[in-house]
Amino acid sequence: MPSGRSEPSAHQADSEPAIELSALDAAAAWRRIADSLVAAAVSSRHAFHLLSVATVDADGAAESRTVVLRGFDEATREVRFHTDLRSGKAAAIRRDARVGLHWYAPEARLQIRIPATASLHHADDIALHAWRASQPMSRACYTAAHAPGAPLASFPVAPSAPAAGDDTGLANFCVVRCRFESVELLALHATGHERVRIDVTSNPVTWTILAP
Repeated sequence: MPSGRSEPSAHQADSEPAIELSALDAAAAWRRIADSLVAAAVSSRHAFHLLSVATVDADGAAESRTVVLRGFDEATREVRFHTDLRSGKAAAIRRDARVGLHWYAPEARLQIRIPATASLHHADDIALHAWRASQPMSRACYTAAHAPGAPLASFPVAPSAPAAGDDTGLANFCVVRCRFESVELLALHATGHERVRIDVTSNPVTWTILAP
């Protein structure tokens, strides 16, 4: 998703410095997080490039897995990642669109949690645009004969990267867009942990300070 901001430098994208929430206000804290997630979406080295997504399965049990952050849009309050339409998380989102998003940067000792509502985009303009922008090796994941999680007799061989114009995996490719209204931050400090919940629907944004 376009962010309206310039792409960060390699140095900025590689690190996530510590944050002292007590030295900021709600707007400054949100600006810092939004900029970090924009950077994380374009750099595989960024501490927030990978995130955990929690869903609820058909039996009501919580399930969590790691995905790649593919896009962040501050204006629409949206996080985006890709998945296989045949996957368990896609089925879970079809049943219950509520998801939990979680990041943790060890060096910064900073946790981000976002409750969101997810939507699946398959065989539409959003999915096609994301597919065209994906690297061939990323597309290869969607050409596998078996659905993610299917039992196998042995470990499969990695699929070959398709040619640039090969859309074989497009039938299984899905974009997940997660819309949110609040962001919770936890900054760990030896002198006292700092935790806040930022309401990003207000203008300007506001926050509530929480017990860590």
